[in-house]
Amino acid sequence: MNSTNRAANRLLILIVGLLLLAVGAASAAAVLLPAVRDGWTGATGQVTDQVSSWLQQTPLGGTRVSWIMPALLLLAVIGVIVLIVFIARQGRGHTGVAVREPTSEHGTTVVESAVAEHALQDAIAGRPEFVASHVSTYRVKRTPVLKISVTCRRGVSPADAAAIVDDAVRALDVLLGRPLPALVQISGGFRARVTSTTRLQ
Repeated sequence: MNSTNRAANRLLILIVGLLLLAVGAASAAAVLLPAVRDGWTGATGQVTDQVSSWLQQTPLGGTRVSWIMPALLLLAVIGVIVLIVFIARQGRGHTGVAVREPTSEHGTTVVESAVAEHALQDAIAGRPEFVASHVSTYRVKRTPVLKISVTCRRGVSPADAAAIVDDAVRALDVLLGRPLPALVQISGGFRARVTSTTRLQ
């Protein structure tokens, strides 16, 4: 949950993965297959001659410098800037404020997200049904939303786990005097498989 479009994330990962896969496959083929290695060696000279010809045919103004090199440098700078912006946007979905409401003409009530997170964490961290738990706050469409992740022990029903978390969230709503949207993520995983089985009473 962050401010970066999910489709853009997936597309970028796919493109980078395909490029790395192609480079790795070409490198492995050049090392392991003699025919590919010989063909690569022969093609390298031709490519070098062709590139030199292009550089000579594209002078920049009255200089002997080709405009291709500054263009490539500009593209590289743009690529670096795009990557920096992409990295900087990661995690921007987090918010430090859970509740902000104007209570009167002269003031506003602000409840930091740490208060809600710690309250929920204290309520569910000690439960024997859970191996681990984590609470964080994100801003979704300008609205603070709690994300509660719990890892259940073996033998714990997801419905029972959801009921436990729901009770904790309702208690927090009563404490704050207003309901907070919440997303509950229930999982098992390796830590659940290696722990002892717990049966709810």
